[in-house]
Amino acid sequence: MISFTVLMQELARRGHQVTVISSFPLQTPIANHTDIVVRDTFPEKESGNTFTDYKNSGGILMMIGVLFFWDIGVKACDRALRQPDIQKLINDNDPQFDLIIFENFVSECFYGFVHKYKVPVINVSPTTAGLFMGDPVGNPYTPSYVPDIQMGYSDHMTFSERVVNILFAGLFTVGRRLLYLHRHDALVMEHFKDPTFPGVSALEPNASLLLVNSHVSLSFPRPFTPNTIEVGGMHIKAAKKLPKDLQQFMDSAKHGVIYFSLGSNVRSSDMPPELLETFLMVFSKLKQQVLWKWEKDSLPGQPANVRLGKWLPQTDILAHPNLKLFITHGGLLSTQEAIYRQVPMLAIPIMADQRSNANRATAAGYALMLETENITVQSLSWALSELLNNPSYQEKVKWLSALFRDQQQSPLEKAVYWTEYVLRHNGAPHLRSAALDLYWYQYYLLDVLAVLLVVPMLLLAGLILLCRTVCFRKRQQTSMTKKKKN
Repeated sequence: MISFTVLMQELARRGHQVTVISSFPLQTPIANHTDIVVRDTFPEKESGNTFTDYKNSGGILMMIGVLFFWDIGVKACDRALRQPDIQKLINDNDPQFDLIIFENFVSECFYGFVHKYKVPVINVSPTTAGLFMGDPVGNPYTPSYVPDIQMGYSDHMTFSERVVNILFAGLFTVGRRLLYLHRHDALVMEHFKDPTFPGVSALEPNASLLLVNSHVSLSFPRPFTPNTIEVGGMHIKAAKKLPKDLQQFMDSAKHGVIYFSLGSNVRSSDMPPELLETFLMVFSKLKQQVLWKWEKDSLPGQPANVRLGKWLPQTDILAHPNLKLFITHGGLLSTQEAIYRQVPMLAIPIMADQRSNANRATAAGYALMLETENITVQSLSWALSELLNNPSYQEKVKWLSALFRDQQQSPLEKAVYWTEYVLRHNGAPHLRSAALDLYWYQYYLLDVLAVLLVVPMLLLAGLILLCRTVCFRKRQQTSMTKKKKN
């Protein structure tokens, strides 16, 4: 919602009647924008909202984490469909909408509305379009040089990394089709009670457009279909002045400020005691001020140079000229904001695509990465000193920021244009890739390969058989001639 709320607001501002189903309604209502609020879709015991619960293992073992998210996703989708306001939409037989925009990750049961309204669909991806996220528009998936976002690999993978990448992709694709989507099909049948529903798998390939929260300067060059539009950084707005006390704190920092936040899903206050003690010890020795997103009222042992805040205006803080360094989990939105605001990063990845983002940032030369299990007083002190005192990190992020900003249209203008393009052209079917109409064995040319292999093999077998027959007859003739002579 952080990625795409700005699009919903801009569409409403332009006169479109926008209805948004989410758990995050606008704090200040605006004209033409209606929020339908869903609550309690992720119970606390299932939400994994702690520092340690999110730590993943990497590689093929991540399939265990995927199975966990699939399970809570199905349960969350079920809870959402049961809520009274959603039931009203399900049971309302009057057509109300001309376009559906939604993210098809742990919300696939909302394809029931796609079938109900039979209108064009725009899919949105809050991350780069990995694996199934690009499937609705037929994006080519090339695991030889495009790593899955959860792998943390670069686009120059070793042999073993390519093996793991393709195995994970295969397991994910098959598992999603066999173990996951049919559960959403069952939810649709239960709540919409429409026996003509063809299933999520049949409806997915009909998306008119895919809006992806990425930009080539922040990821890897890869092939996209014409109806895949990169809108990374769409959520970044012009910097606003900070609240008075925070502005004074930033302005008065003679040696600069380090900003520390692990994002909205992982709480710094859940940090293991030994790791917390390491940060406190290192921070206490810094000459810089530290602004820390801390979710509790107090922090025992808080150093004098550390200021806490349960919520902080991150992008405005990153824009302040005294901000010297961003300690982050490496989330995509935080990474985009840091690059846009030209701030070097120390990345501490916890889950999902964060390790991949951190690896790319390190390879690009504007960040360093520390794994939580490798953070010691020595390693953290070295990393902070390196980032603060080596000007190359600042130079690299300035260069990358220039690439990120150098776009013909702003990401928001681009997203609005293509959304309205789909409306103007009745779903823009001329952009649809023919790849979506092929069976998997046709897409990978396995049928052609089979013919190319089988036909020569048959010809060769026939030739061998012919040669053997000719040779056999010659031997017979020779044998008969010898007998006649005798």
